[in-house]
Amino acid sequence: MLREVSKRAGGEISLLEGEIHPVYLLYGEEDLLVEEALQSILERALAGGDRGFNLDVLQGGDADARDIVDCASSFPMMAERRVVVVRDVDKMGGHDAEILAAYIDHPSATTCLLLTGIKPDLRRKPFSTLRKSGAAFEFRRLYDNQLPSWISARVARSGRQLNGEGTRLLAASIGSSLRDIANELEKLFVYAGDRKDLTEDDVAAVVGLSKEFSVFELQRMIGRRQTAQAVTILERMLEAGERTPIIIASLTSYFATLWKLHDLRRRGTPTKDQASLARISPYFFRDFAEALEATSPADIERAFLLLGEADESMKSSSSSDSRQIMQVLVLRLCGADDPDRDLTAGDREADAGV
Repeated sequence: MLREVSKRAGGEISLLEGEIHPVYLLYGEEDLLVEEALQSILERALAGGDRGFNLDVLQGGDADARDIVDCASSFPMMAERRVVVVRDVDKMGGHDAEILAAYIDHPSATTCLLLTGIKPDLRRKPFSTLRKSGAAFEFRRLYDNQLPSWISARVARSGRQLNGEGTRLLAASIGSSLRDIANELEKLFVYAGDRKDLTEDDVAAVVGLSKEFSVFELQRMIGRRQTAQAVTILERMLEAGERTPIIIASLTSYFATLWKLHDLRRRGTPTKDQASLARISPYFFRDFAEALEATSPADIERAFLLLGEADESMKSSSSSDSRQIMQVLVLRLCGADDPDRDLTAGDREADAGV
């Protein structure tokens, strides 16, 4: 994974192979990947040495750049090199950045300086120097369609295997934060014990939800216009304490993806390319394709309006009103208020009961 990310960042230095370079910049929104890259370099750079004597960790927003340079210029004690870590380096002031840039132009050969941050200005020194040298590595948030592959690789590293439904359920229920997903995977491994083959039932048990009552299943039922099932899922989710803003945000993202697919089809994009271009996991694509057959661009525009209205209404509503707002929203997203729609018996029953 680190090799893959370093290529995306345009770097020429592998984080896992070759010589240890005197300065690295590890940055990006995905803090888990930044931290794992940092630990990977630390293990290599301090192999055989004493961390207590040869590791300094400083905060860019608080530290004086002269102190950083002093630490980086010191010789290692009974080891090949010392390591200086500066976190949040993008929070350093302009004068401190100039001092640090002067050191980076002529770094110590016996020190590895590791700089981390979220969004450093790569146009300015010292970051521009590191970018040109290939020692800057960006760790962006993964797209939704990349999460299943990342989860599968993470599970494989533990010597286990998680089936496709389990991977899909985990990605749908946790969100795009790799740190949150990694934490849930650790719980999953403890729960599974010695078992190597894991399933969606294991994921549901650990995450604390039923795979039948997740936001993924809710959007799938809405996409299929199965009103009764969608209302039931919504009720179970609300009973379980699912927050309504998260449900609305997830449904908005769902319809935004349908809009992307409609546009790709309009432009004649081959079906085999649509999933990657719309940033959809292959596990989810069939469900989106089915929903697309029953959803016109006008339906999607209407869905955005309904979601926006519901979100605005939520801001001044009580808990009981919020439930009613969500019930009406799901009914209307399923087309229950469309006079031209032929409802099934189950749909009519659900509509009458709400």
